[in-house]
Amino acid sequence: MSATDPHLPPVAAVGRPTADRALQFLGPSTGGIRVHVGELARRLGERGWQVDVAGPHGVMDGIGDQTADVDVPTSWHPGGILRARRQLVPLVTGPAAPAVVHVHGLKAALVTLTVRRSRRPPLVLTIHNLVAGTQHGLARRVLASVERSIVRRVDHVIVISPEIGERVEHLQPADRRHDVLPVSPRRRPTTSAREVRESYGIDQAAPLVVIVARHHTQKDLPMFLAAMALVRRQLPDARAVMVGDGPERAAVEAERHRLGLDDAVVIAGHRPNPIDEMSAAEVVALSSIWEGSPLAVAECLSIGAPLVTTAVGTVTRHLVDGESARIVPVGDASAFADALVELLRSPERRAAIGAAGRAVAARTFDPDALTDAVVRVYRAAITAPTMPR
Repeated sequence: MSATDPHLPPVAAVGRPTADRALQFLGPSTGGIRVHVGELARRLGERGWQVDVAGPHGVMDGIGDQTADVDVPTSWHPGGILRARRQLVPLVTGPAAPAVVHVHGLKAALVTLTVRRSRRPPLVLTIHNLVAGTQHGLARRVLASVERSIVRRVDHVIVISPEIGERVEHLQPADRRHDVLPVSPRRRPTTSAREVRESYGIDQAAPLVVIVARHHTQKDLPMFLAAMALVRRQLPDARAVMVGDGPERAAVEAERHRLGLDDAVVIAGHRPNPIDEMSAAEVVALSSIWEGSPLAVAECLSIGAPLVTTAVGTVTRHLVDGESARIVPVGDASAFADALVELLRSPERRAAIGAAGRAVAARTFDPDALTDAVVRVYRAAITAPTMPR
């Protein structure tokens, strides 16, 4: 996946009128999507775009400016979708409408699609997750049908991982389907590694693993805890810090207790700058069952922290096991533990993998190149003829 798209002209070739205006529209989010939206809006503003951001009340708190509230529901209930539509219509119709609407997520896309195409601007959809991915039976079939309908009806679609690309490749023509990774901020540590460890009561010499993940079944944090229990058999002083929060936190805390890891694993909750914790660790971990392109990976690689991860999302396209990360099968706690122990025991291996990962980040996750790629998608959407629907 690359910021370069063969179907789009270079940014310089399409010009940059001062009247450029875009609406960023997202649904409920507590994780990386809103970080991406905030950073993308900021960088578009630097390029002369007027950018508005709309979404559920408070969704951008602490991340960036929010222009308007549109209460995209957490469910697919028609009543919630129509209420959100009424809030959205004034933002996307009339003489003050933006040149393009960029929606993040399928629910936000569905709300926008309820506004007739003749009344609203072109619609660009970034698919961050597939709603049917963790469902089964009838629910999976129904949601898969909803996904397909939404993707077919938007004007352009941006995909962020190989798995998502495979799901939508037959739903849009190639010139309206684009591979562009999320834009993540260039964060830097604000607290020293010593201070971070002291704040969690962790000895400076203890082998430390940090995982940054929402407490959700998708992240498979019980597998991470099982792996840490195995690590402790070989490295009794090893510790872990889990950064993040979410609906499964109580279950994660219970599993930590069941495994006898209360003194070894700190559940830190939400942290304002997780780069601080990553920089204090010997190894950063990702244990997910499924991912698109998690910002935590881009941030980890950008600071040269060695990564142990499951084979998910963009990891499988951009990283090589044993060279730029350690990559293990999804759900394999034993393999995950072995990879952690290997790196925790070897400063040389950590340094080599961290340096290789940093090189990958420099050429793959550059936020300026990714923002320019999004601008090219906007240009294509604005200037292309309307897709028949």
